Amino acid sequence: MAIIRFSKMDFGVHETDVVVAGIVQTNTNNGKPMLKVTLKDGEESITALLFDATKKELASGGIEEGCTAVIKLEVTDYKGSKSYKINSITPAKLPDDELKQLIKLPPVDPSRLVNDIIVLIKQSSGRDYDLEAGGVPDDDFSLTALAVRIITNNLKAFTKSSAAKAMHHNLYGGLAYHTYRMIRAAYSICETYTLLNRELLVCGTALHDIGKLVEIKTSDTGIATYTDMGNLFGHPLLGIEMIDHEVWNKNQANGGRSYNAEQVAMLKHMIASHHGQPEWGAIRMPSTPEAMILHELDMIDSRMYMYEENFKDLTPGTSSEPVFGIAGDGKTVIYKNSFSDYS
Repeated sequence: MAIIRFSKMDFGVHETDVVVAGIVQTNTNNGKPMLKVTLKDGEESITALLFDATKKELASGGIEEGCTAVIKLEVTDYKGSKSYKINSITPAKLPDDELKQLIKLPPVDPSRLVNDIIVLIKQSSGRDYDLEAGGVPDDDFSLTALAVRIITNNLKAFTKSSAAKAMHHNLYGGLAYHTYRMIRAAYSICETYTLLNRELLVCGTALHDIGKLVEIKTSDTGIATYTDMGNLFGHPLLGIEMIDHEVWNKNQANGGRSYNAEQVAMLKHMIASHHGQPEWGAIRMPSTPEAMILHELDMIDSRMYMYEENFKDLTPGTSSEPVFGIAGDGKTVIYKNSFSDYS
């Protein structure tokens, strides 16, 4: 079936393939069940209404967040804007060429991003590593080795993981894309601020969101949903646990002698504090220059992504609707000036 992009749909009923990105149970004004279903077509997302249905009923029919489906979508006018109603929805297993059209991807292949991340981690120390090999020597217990091992031990999940359910880098491979850009920025900032320990900063940056592999489950279509562990603990604590697990394994195998305890503590502190402030989810405030810089790099990249995404829908010389997350208040608009080349 040919995919019809939402932006190309006129008023009427259309049949097309979609990714189901979210399902919210609610009720109509007269108390009847209704679902708000977020749908993605590979380029944009919409929210469509499904009446007289429950989330449990959809799940029993094979429709859950992250799945692909064929829908009949009725497009109508509601107060001057398009409104969407789902007339029917059934699960669909799509051929690879069609599936790829529905999955939003970073501008660089996620597998290449992960490979480049591992290379950059190895180069951060200035030591002589084999950049063609994926791993590190068995007797290497540096921060570089710790970071590389954790990533390679979780290679498949790290490659496809979204960085979030919403907000920023919420796409297939979004975590790798977010991490790669931050590491590149970390290299640049170390050239200016020579006080920084580059290996520590790069390794902390590489692992700052590693706990998201446990916090969220990413479908093969790039849709992220929070796990029970994610809801209970959050990715900073889960990431620290992943580091502790790696250190414990190596200590057990080497008679208690493996990674440097102070270096591991500094790495864990960076993860604990990378949200910057307690009200933003930080376990502790940043106490080292590397921890402070990591927080700022995280803020920069997440917000730059929001500008990039909003610029796609803006013509030069216009402003967006208020965007939540830029300043935290949900009131900040994004303006695209007419004299810069944002292509």
